[in-house]
Amino acid sequence: MKHLWTALIAAALAACAHAPPAAESVADMQQTADWANEPGADLSKTLAYNVERLAKLEGRGSILAQLTEAGYTCTYGEAHEDYPEPAAVCKRSFATRACQFDWEVSLTSLPAKPGKVETTDTVFTRDCVGLANDWPVPVKSAIDDQLAPAPPLTELGKPE
Repeated sequence: MKHLWTALIAAALAACAHAPPAAESVADMQQTADWANEPGADLSKTLAYNVERLAKLEGRGSILAQLTEAGYTCTYGEAHEDYPEPAAVCKRSFATRACQFDWEVSLTSLPAKPGKVETTDTVFTRDCVGLANDWPVPVKSAIDDQLAPAPPLTELGKPE
């Protein structure tokens, strides 16, 4: 019996070692992750894990409020008698000199249990100067051609 308990504890600890870090809120997750430098696969996995965990734990109203507080803009589908709470798609974009970041979270509710989230789907993309840090695939874009700031404009709108 002692060996069974030891095996169960070891298995539980191993499972915890592979789980992404748990955030207290969506805003916390947005602020604590290093979106420019951490591996994109890890960030994407952490985003999906935390959004699903928070949505199922706290419910539709709370997760939508957290997404709004974290800078996401949400759009909603049409309600239906079988689905009184329409699907929500929430997006956030942010750019630095080095990268353009885009996040998207989609939520659907349980028809029979208003306020409960049935499914979550997340997407994270990153387009950085150069191609090495782009996620999920390298993207040749305008940001790759603008390695230096634009020259200042004169009063007439022409470069100095």
